[in-house]
Amino acid sequence: MNKQNIIQLLKTGIGAKKCRCLAAAIILTAAAASFAPAALAQAISWTPANPMNKARAFFTATKLLNGDVLVAGGYDGTIFPPNFPDAEIYNWHTGEWTLISPMNSARAAAVDVRLEDGRVLVIGGADADFNFLDSAEIYDPSTGTWSFTGSMNEPRFEDFVAVLLPGRKVLIAGGFGPPFNALNSAEIYDEATNTWTPTGSMNVARAEFAYVVLHDGRVLAVGGVADDLTPIASAEIYNPATGTWTLTGSMSTGRNDLAVVVLHDGRVLGAGGGMGDEELPRYASAEIFDPHTGQWTPTGDMTAPRSETEHAVVRLPDGRVLVPGGHTAPHLPVSSADLYDPRTGTWTAAGFMSIPRAGHVAVLLNGNRGVLVMGGYSIEGGVSTTSVDIFQTR
Repeated sequence: MNKQNIIQLLKTGIGAKKCRCLAAAIILTAAAASFAPAALAQAISWTPANPMNKARAFFTATKLLNGDVLVAGGYDGTIFPPNFPDAEIYNWHTGEWTLISPMNSARAAAVDVRLEDGRVLVIGGADADFNFLDSAEIYDPSTGTWSFTGSMNEPRFEDFVAVLLPGRKVLIAGGFGPPFNALNSAEIYDEATNTWTPTGSMNVARAEFAYVVLHDGRVLAVGGVADDLTPIASAEIYNPATGTWTLTGSMSTGRNDLAVVVLHDGRVLGAGGGMGDEELPRYASAEIFDPHTGQWTPTGDMTAPRSETEHAVVRLPDGRVLVPGGHTAPHLPVSSADLYDPRTGTWTAAGFMSIPRAGHVAVLLNGNRGVLVMGGYSIEGGVSTTSVDIFQTR
């Protein structure tokens, strides 16, 4: 997740220790108002939807059991402190947003899991003073309230594993710990006891990585960065039955902030990503992981290099994969999108959102209503947006 520039601004503002990351040049993308070409418009459409009540980037978005979408926390560059606890719900029937009770703690770059009973667990992140959090809290849709769980064994921030396991348990692993160290540790939350217990550690400490749940229930963690921002090519798999991580085949190149998704046939697409340091270029290349062989093989390149899309990648009902926005170059959020067809192994341009976005989130709506793409920021290191777009194919 590309927050190195935002972190610098935040830490300067609160007088904390200087971040190791470079301060950003603020660049506004000239393509902000672009729309899909006529040829694409016949098959693809982007439609601006009702905006959120709160501008937010680096927030959580969870589809509830009834199909509505809960968004919580995030970062807003127009206020101080910029990290906040506010939450709201999108009604997928009416398209309206409604503010609900805020979380007990401000959180940006937290992770989320919908529990078996429909409640939502939001974990870690950074608070209003940019302290990394070891706390987690649960939203109960039946009461509209938030309540703390027991504390994790250590604070965690940004893009760490959060997966629902059998037996009403949740696995978390990796991420950044203070003061920006990549973690390899993992823990399991037990709903029955409301406590967190260490489980087997990953073989590689990694942050800014991606993960998916394979068809057999194992968890694949891919790429990321080490403490020195070196990009990681390796991947590893967690087996819930044994509580251990095992290294599997590595990608052809190290990638962080990449888009990863499970395809209909169980293979895994890994696309784009960065080269570690935010000042370096992004990748357009993509690879396919086969869980049966443990090997990665090249597939077609995206139409543009992209990073910062890990929370916005969506597999469509027809099996194609949408990757909207992100960074195509340092400090350059974009409004364009890519569409991958696993039948041909190729990417095609998928039109343009109403504004550039990075640090955004996308959710597939019920009822064939398309993909809801929410929030993010259009100016690198700066102001978040309330805007929302809906992607549909005809």
